[in-house]
Amino acid sequence: MTLTQNKAYFIGGLVTLYHLLINADGHVDDKEIRMGELMRKHENIDNWEFQYHLNKIGSKPKEEIVDTCITSLKKCDYESKVKCIAWMSLIANSDGFMAPEEWKLIYFIYCTTLKINLADILTAQKALPRLQ
Repeated sequence: MTLTQNKAYFIGGLVTLYHLLINADGHVDDKEIRMGELMRKHENIDNWEFQYHLNKIGSKPKEEIVDTCITSLKKCDYESKVKCIAWMSLIANSDGFMAPEEWKLIYFIYCTTLKINLADILTAQKALPRLQ
């Protein structure tokens, strides 16, 4: 896989996972939106590309969105998968509380589906920026 292909799958998977996470508990918090913007900027994702992925999945059923997300993430290299989950953990905790629905989604993807080492996720989180 080329670097360009990995980046495309990373962006698609990251934005799709972000959509799933912020909607998991039925309440989109302002801090989650601000963390999403920080994530977008930090990962050098153009706003039009970010919005493109959100619009592409916006009206699809949740199960289809989850399948799309997992398909993209499975095509990423290990480091990209880890970074996606690290971002989601930070975003889920950005309002000071990780809802059970958010934890269930993150756990299902990182542990059950992608088999990512939790220690790798925690290490990656330390390198990511946070809201001031």
